[in-house]
Amino acid sequence: MQLAVVTNEIAQDLARALAVARDLGLGAVEVGSIWNRELAELDSGELARAEALLNEAGLPVVSVDTHAFKNLPLDGLAHPREHADWARDLEHVRRACELARRWNAPAVRVFSFYKTGMVKYGNPSPRLPEGGPIPAAVLDLVVAGLREAAGIAAQAGVTLLVENVRSNWGNSCANLAKILAAANHPALKAIWDPANDFVSGGTVYPEGYEAQKPWMAHVHLKNAELLDPATGLTRWQRIGAGALDYRVLLSRLRDDGYAGPLVLETHWRGEGLDSEESSRQSFADLARILRDLRAS
Repeated sequence: MQLAVVTNEIAQDLARALAVARDLGLGAVEVGSIWNRELAELDSGELARAEALLNEAGLPVVSVDTHAFKNLPLDGLAHPREHADWARDLEHVRRACELARRWNAPAVRVFSFYKTGMVKYGNPSPRLPEGGPIPAAVLDLVVAGLREAAGIAAQAGVTLLVENVRSNWGNSCANLAKILAAANHPALKAIWDPANDFVSGGTVYPEGYEAQKPWMAHVHLKNAELLDPATGLTRWQRIGAGALDYRVLLSRLRDDGYAGPLVLETHWRGEGLDSEESSRQSFADLARILRDLRAS
Protein backbone atom coordinates (compact mmCIF):
# COMPACT_ATOMS: atom_id res chain seq x y z
CA MET A 1 0.00 0.00 0.00
CA GLN A 2 1.32 3.41 -1.01
CA LEU A 3 1.25 6.09 1.72
CA ALA A 4 0.37 9.60 0.58
CA VAL A 5 -1.16 12.86 1.79
CA VAL A 6 -3.51 15.46 0.32
CA THR A 7 -1.19 18.43 -0.18
CA ASN A 8 -3.58 21.20 0.86
CA GLU A 9 -4.24 19.41 4.16
CA ILE A 10 -0.64 20.33 5.06
CA ALA A 11 -0.38 23.74 3.40
CA GLN A 12 -1.67 25.75 0.46
CA ASP A 13 1.97 26.47 -0.34
CA LEU A 14 2.83 23.48 -2.53
CA ALA A 15 6.56 23.74 -1.86
CA ARG A 16 5.96 23.51 1.88
CA ALA A 17 3.45 20.68 1.55
CA LEU A 18 5.89 18.65 -0.54
CA ALA A 19 8.74 19.30 1.88
CA VAL A 20 6.65 18.04 4.79
CA ALA A 21 5.50 15.00 2.81
CA ARG A 22 9.11 14.07 2.12
CA ASP A 23 10.08 14.70 5.74
CA LEU A 24 7.36 12.27 6.84
CA GLY A 25 8.72 9.64 4.45
CA LEU A 26 5.62 9.53 2.27
CA GLY A 27 5.91 7.98 -1.14
CA ALA A 28 3.32 10.03 -3.04
CA VAL A 29 0.89 12.95 -2.89
CA GLU A 30 -2.68 13.73 -3.84
CA VAL A 31 -2.71 17.27 -5.18
CA GLY A 32 -5.55 19.45 -3.93
CA SER A 33 -5.91 23.19 -4.17
CA ILE A 34 -2.67 25.18 -4.45
CA TRP A 35 -2.03 28.76 -3.36
CA ASN A 36 -5.67 29.00 -2.25
CA ARG A 37 -7.03 28.23 -5.70
CA GLU A 38 -8.48 25.23 -7.45
CA LEU A 39 -6.12 23.54 -9.90
CA ALA A 40 -8.47 24.30 -12.79
CA GLU A 41 -8.18 28.01 -11.97
CA LEU A 42 -4.38 28.17 -12.25
CA ASP A 43 -2.82 29.69 -15.35
CA SER A 44 -0.17 27.98 -17.48
CA GLY A 45 2.70 29.64 -15.64
CA GLU A 46 1.39 28.57 -12.25
CA LEU A 47 0.84 25.02 -13.46
CA ALA A 48 4.38 24.91 -14.83
CA ARG A 49 5.66 26.08 -11.43
CA ALA A 50 3.63 23.38 -9.68
CA GLU A 51 4.95 20.75 -12.07
CA ALA A 52 8.54 21.85 -11.43
CA LEU A 53 8.00 21.56 -7.67
CA LEU A 54 6.52 18.07 -8.05
CA ASN A 55 9.41 16.95 -10.25
CA GLU A 56 11.94 18.37 -7.81
CA ALA A 57 10.28 16.61 -4.86
CA GLY A 58 10.24 13.30 -6.75
CA LEU A 59 6.84 12.37 -5.34
CA PRO A 60 4.37 10.67 -7.70
CA VAL A 61 0.85 12.10 -7.89
CA VAL A 62 -1.84 9.52 -7.10
CA SER A 63 -4.81 11.83 -7.78
CA VAL A 64 -5.58 15.27 -9.15
CA ASP A 65 -8.38 16.73 -7.05
CA THR A 66 -11.38 18.73 -8.18
CA HIS A 67 -14.52 19.81 -6.34
CA ALA A 68 -16.57 19.05 -9.44
CA PHE A 69 -20.27 18.47 -8.68
CA LYS A 70 -19.80 18.78 -4.89
CA ASN A 71 -21.85 21.98 -4.69
CA LEU A 72 -24.11 21.37 -7.68
CA PRO A 73 -27.74 20.64 -6.66
CA LEU A 74 -30.12 18.70 -8.87
CA ASP A 75 -33.47 20.04 -7.62
CA GLY A 76 -35.96 20.60 -10.42
CA LEU A 77 -33.60 19.53 -13.21
CA ALA A 78 -34.21 17.08 -16.03
CA HIS A 79 -30.43 16.69 -16.49
CA PRO A 80 -27.44 18.13 -14.60
CA ARG A 81 -26.49 20.11 -17.72
CA GLU A 82 -29.46 22.40 -17.01
CA HIS A 83 -27.67 23.81 -13.96
CA ALA A 84 -25.71 27.01 -14.54
CA ASP A 85 -22.55 25.51 -12.98
CA TRP A 86 -22.58 22.28 -14.99
CA ALA A 87 -20.36 23.53 -17.81
CA ARG A 88 -17.85 24.98 -15.35
CA ASP A 89 -17.62 21.76 -13.34
CA LEU A 90 -17.33 19.62 -16.45
CA GLU A 91 -14.51 21.87 -17.66
CA HIS A 92 -12.77 21.38 -14.32
CA VAL A 93 -12.95 17.65 -14.94
CA ARG A 94 -11.46 18.06 -18.42
CA ARG A 95 -8.60 20.22 -17.12
CA ALA A 96 -7.93 17.84 -14.25
CA CYS A 97 -7.78 14.90 -16.66
CA GLU A 98 -5.27 16.81 -18.78
CA LEU A 99 -3.18 17.48 -15.69
CA ALA A 100 -3.42 13.83 -14.66
CA ARG A 101 -1.96 12.78 -18.01
CA ARG A 102 0.71 15.47 -17.78
CA TRP A 103 1.68 14.46 -14.24
CA ASN A 104 1.33 10.70 -14.82
CA ALA A 105 -1.43 10.53 -12.23
CA PRO A 106 -3.87 7.61 -12.57
CA ALA A 107 -6.95 9.36 -11.22
CA VAL A 108 -9.07 12.50 -10.80
CA ARG A 109 -11.41 13.11 -7.85
CA VAL A 110 -15.02 14.28 -8.20
CA PHE A 111 -18.21 14.17 -6.12
CA SER A 112 -21.81 12.98 -6.42
CA PHE A 113 -23.90 16.21 -6.47
CA TYR A 114 -25.28 18.31 -3.63
CA LYS A 115 -27.96 16.61 -1.58
CA THR A 116 -31.37 18.27 -1.17
CA GLY A 117 -31.87 19.75 2.29
CA MET A 118 -28.22 20.08 3.22
CA VAL A 119 -27.02 23.25 4.91
CA LYS A 120 -23.55 23.91 3.53
CA TYR A 121 -21.56 20.73 4.29
CA GLY A 122 -24.20 19.17 6.48
CA ASN A 123 -22.67 19.45 9.95
CA PRO A 124 -24.91 19.20 11.82
CA SER A 125 -27.57 17.28 9.97
CA PRO A 126 -29.52 14.10 10.83
CA ARG A 127 -27.38 10.99 10.52
CA LEU A 128 -29.90 8.80 8.75
CA PRO A 129 -29.26 5.05 8.54
CA GLU A 130 -26.76 4.43 5.71
CA GLY A 131 -27.11 8.08 4.70
CA GLY A 132 -30.83 7.94 3.97
CA PRO A 133 -32.63 7.04 0.71
CA ILE A 134 -31.82 8.26 -2.78
CA PRO A 135 -35.03 8.84 -4.77
CA ALA A 136 -35.04 6.93 -8.06
CA ALA A 137 -35.32 10.09 -10.17
CA VAL A 138 -32.38 11.66 -8.34
CA LEU A 139 -30.30 8.51 -8.78
CA ASP A 140 -30.90 8.73 -12.52
CA LEU A 141 -29.68 12.35 -12.56
CA VAL A 142 -26.55 11.58 -10.53
CA VAL A 143 -25.75 8.65 -12.80
CA ALA A 144 -26.26 10.73 -15.94
CA GLY A 145 -23.87 13.41 -14.72
CA LEU A 146 -21.18 11.01 -13.54
CA ARG A 147 -21.32 8.92 -16.71
CA GLU A 148 -20.77 12.01 -18.86
CA ALA A 149 -17.76 12.99 -16.74
CA ALA A 150 -16.50 9.40 -16.80
CA GLY A 151 -16.52 9.49 -20.59
CA ILE A 152 -14.09 12.41 -20.47
CA ALA A 153 -11.86 10.52 -18.03
CA ALA A 154 -11.95 7.37 -20.15
CA GLN A 155 -10.84 9.29 -23.24
CA ALA A 156 -7.93 10.69 -21.22
CA GLY A 157 -7.01 7.23 -19.93
CA VAL A 158 -7.57 8.08 -16.26
CA THR A 159 -9.95 6.89 -13.55
CA LEU A 160 -12.63 9.12 -12.10
CA LEU A 161 -12.71 8.68 -8.32
CA VAL A 162 -15.95 9.55 -6.54
CA GLU A 163 -15.53 10.42 -2.86
CA ASN A 164 -18.35 9.65 -0.45
CA VAL A 165 -19.08 12.87 1.45
CA ARG A 166 -21.84 13.95 3.83
CA SER A 167 -23.32 16.80 1.80
CA ASN A 168 -23.71 14.72 -1.39
CA TRP A 169 -26.08 11.97 -2.51
CA GLY A 170 -23.23 9.49 -2.35
CA ASN A 171 -22.71 10.29 1.32
CA SER A 172 -22.41 6.84 2.85
CA CYS A 173 -20.52 3.92 1.40
CA ALA A 174 -23.84 2.16 0.84
CA ASN A 175 -25.26 5.07 -1.15
CA LEU A 176 -22.12 5.57 -3.22
CA ALA A 177 -22.14 1.85 -4.01
CA LYS A 178 -25.74 2.21 -5.28
CA ILE A 179 -24.68 5.09 -7.51
CA LEU A 180 -21.65 3.32 -8.94
CA ALA A 181 -23.58 0.10 -9.52
CA ALA A 182 -26.26 2.03 -11.40
CA ALA A 183 -23.67 3.98 -13.41
CA ASN A 184 -21.83 0.80 -14.37
CA HIS A 185 -18.95 2.64 -16.05
CA PRO A 186 -15.42 1.17 -16.10
CA ALA A 187 -13.79 4.58 -15.56
CA LEU A 188 -15.81 5.24 -12.35
CA LYS A 189 -14.29 4.03 -9.08
CA ALA A 190 -14.65 4.91 -5.40
CA ILE A 191 -12.60 6.64 -2.78
CA TRP A 192 -13.31 4.79 0.44
CA ASP A 193 -13.54 7.41 3.18
CA PRO A 194 -14.65 5.63 6.36
CA ALA A 195 -14.81 8.84 8.43
CA ASN A 196 -17.11 10.43 5.86
CA ASP A 197 -19.22 7.28 5.99
CA PHE A 198 -19.40 7.56 9.78
CA VAL A 199 -20.49 11.21 9.89
CA SER A 200 -23.09 10.47 7.19
CA GLY A 201 -24.75 7.75 9.28
CA GLY A 202 -23.17 4.79 7.55
CA THR A 203 -22.30 1.50 9.20
CA VAL A 204 -18.61 1.81 8.46
CA TYR A 205 -17.46 -1.74 9.07
CA PRO A 206 -18.04 -4.30 7.84
CA GLU A 207 -21.21 -3.22 5.98
CA GLY A 208 -19.91 0.02 4.47
CA TYR A 209 -16.58 -1.52 3.58
CA GLU A 210 -18.19 -4.50 1.86
CA ALA A 211 -20.68 -2.33 -0.02
CA GLN A 212 -18.00 -0.14 -1.58
CA LYS A 213 -15.29 -2.78 -1.93
CA PRO A 214 -16.08 -3.72 -5.59
CA TRP A 215 -15.27 -0.14 -6.68
CA MET A 216 -12.57 0.75 -4.15
CA ALA A 217 -9.47 2.17 -5.83
CA HIS A 218 -8.30 4.78 -3.31
CA VAL A 219 -8.57 5.33 0.46
CA HIS A 220 -8.82 8.57 2.47
CA LEU A 221 -7.77 8.42 6.10
CA LYS A 222 -9.06 10.67 8.89
CA ASN A 223 -11.12 10.15 12.02
CA ALA A 224 -14.29 11.64 13.52
CA GLU A 225 -16.47 11.60 16.60
CA LEU A 226 -20.15 12.20 17.29
CA LEU A 227 -20.77 15.15 19.61
CA ASP A 228 -24.59 15.34 19.63
CA PRO A 229 -26.74 12.41 18.48
CA ALA A 230 -29.86 14.61 18.50
CA THR A 231 -28.58 17.05 15.88
CA GLY A 232 -25.95 14.87 14.21
CA LEU A 233 -23.16 17.27 15.17
CA THR A 234 -19.77 15.67 14.58
CA ARG A 235 -16.13 16.71 14.79
CA TRP A 236 -13.02 15.56 12.96
CA GLN A 237 -10.35 13.77 14.93
CA ARG A 238 -6.78 12.60 14.53
CA ILE A 239 -6.25 9.08 13.24
CA GLY A 240 -5.58 7.68 16.71
CA ALA A 241 -8.75 9.12 18.29
CA GLY A 242 -12.42 9.19 17.40
CA ALA A 243 -14.98 6.54 16.52
CA LEU A 244 -13.01 4.55 13.94
CA ASP A 245 -10.59 1.79 14.92
CA TYR A 246 -7.98 2.01 12.20
CA ARG A 247 -6.21 -1.09 13.42
CA VAL A 248 -9.25 -3.08 12.34
CA LEU A 249 -9.80 -1.18 9.09
CA LEU A 250 -6.17 -1.25 7.93
CA SER A 251 -5.80 -4.88 8.94
CA ARG A 252 -8.77 -5.75 6.74
CA LEU A 253 -7.32 -3.83 3.81
CA ARG A 254 -4.05 -5.70 4.24
CA ASP A 255 -5.74 -9.09 4.51
CA ASP A 256 -7.83 -8.38 1.39
CA GLY A 257 -4.69 -7.51 -0.58
CA TYR A 258 -5.54 -3.85 -1.18
CA ALA A 259 -2.60 -2.33 -3.05
CA GLY A 260 -3.82 1.19 -3.81
CA PRO A 261 -3.01 4.51 -2.16
CA LEU A 262 -3.60 5.17 1.54
CA VAL A 263 -3.98 8.94 1.69
CA LEU A 264 -4.00 11.07 4.84
CA GLU A 265 -6.75 13.68 4.49
CA THR A 266 -6.22 15.25 7.89
CA HIS A 267 -9.23 17.60 8.31
CA TRP A 268 -8.63 17.57 12.09
CA ARG A 269 -7.07 20.69 13.56
CA GLY A 270 -5.71 20.18 17.06
CA GLU A 271 -6.20 22.92 19.61
CA GLY A 272 -3.57 25.57 19.02
CA LEU A 273 -2.14 23.63 16.06
CA ASP A 274 -1.87 24.70 12.46
CA SER A 275 -2.65 22.40 9.54
CA GLU A 276 0.95 21.22 9.20
CA GLU A 277 1.38 20.19 12.82
CA SER A 278 -2.08 18.60 12.90
CA SER A 279 -1.13 16.55 9.84
CA ARG A 280 2.17 15.55 11.41
CA GLN A 281 0.47 14.35 14.59
CA SER A 282 -2.26 12.48 12.76
CA PHE A 283 0.32 10.82 10.52
CA ALA A 284 2.33 9.81 13.59
CA ASP A 285 -0.77 7.92 14.79
CA LEU A 286 -1.08 6.23 11.40
CA ALA A 287 2.60 5.28 11.34
CA ARG A 288 2.33 3.66 14.79
CA ILE A 289 -0.68 1.62 13.74
CA LEU A 290 1.06 0.45 10.57
CA ARG A 291 4.19 -0.54 12.53
CA ASP A 292 2.02 -2.57 14.90
CA LEU A 293 0.31 -4.29 11.98
CA ARG A 294 3.63 -5.16 10.37
CA ALA A 295 4.79 -6.70 13.62
CA SER A 296 1.61 -8.74 14.07
